[in-house]
Amino acid sequence: MSAVKTVAIAVVAAAVAVAVTLAQRNAGSEPRLTARATGDTVPRYVGDSLIRPVGYERWVLAGASMGLGYSQPSGADAAGATGGMFHNVYIEPSAYEHYVRTGKFREGTMMAMTLYVPGQKVHPSKQGFFEGEFMALEVSLKDSARYPGSWAYFNFGMGAPAPRAFALPRQACQSCHVKNAADDNVFVQFYPTLRAVSTKFDRDKAARP
Repeated sequence: MSAVKTVAIAVVAAAVAVAVTLAQRNAGSEPRLTARATGDTVPRYVGDSLIRPVGYERWVLAGASMGLGYSQPSGADAAGATGGMFHNVYIEPSAYEHYVRTGKFREGTMMAMTLYVPGQKVHPSKQGFFEGEFMALEVSLKDSARYPGSWAYFNFGMGAPAPRAFALPRQACQSCHVKNAADDNVFVQFYPTLRAVSTKFDRDKAARP
């Protein structure tokens, strides 16, 4: 073998060794994914108020609806003249995984609902609706140690969400959830992501008119 070939092989081998070393270093220094990648995983409090969860928009989408309400409509809404607001409901990822594994909502489960005004006729759209201006953020939380009935409900206000909120009176939301929710105060019947894995939701009953 010529001296030139020997030198070339040595150069290639050295380059490979450097590349392997760099790859090993990069692999070792790569930051680990943390809970912050998908936001808060447990509720945080200041006194009796709940701090607005961080990263709720990156949680698991449980379901979406438009104009869904739990009281008898009146006026234009009753006539079907308006479609109502868009609702997106998210569940914190580790709580969702626990529900998939066990069929139960664990303590500390947080769910967030965002509300958007329907928009339409914005170029280039010619028909239909899209999520327009952000309207409000609401959060439900399971914490049996703090709240009678296990669950509490929070409204972070209209427009830009407030940094924290107090639990709404029990009669405001909880009584309806207790009476009508398919599983542990959660309207699983309206959320396809949870419906698909629920052990409590009666699919045959729901399919009947």
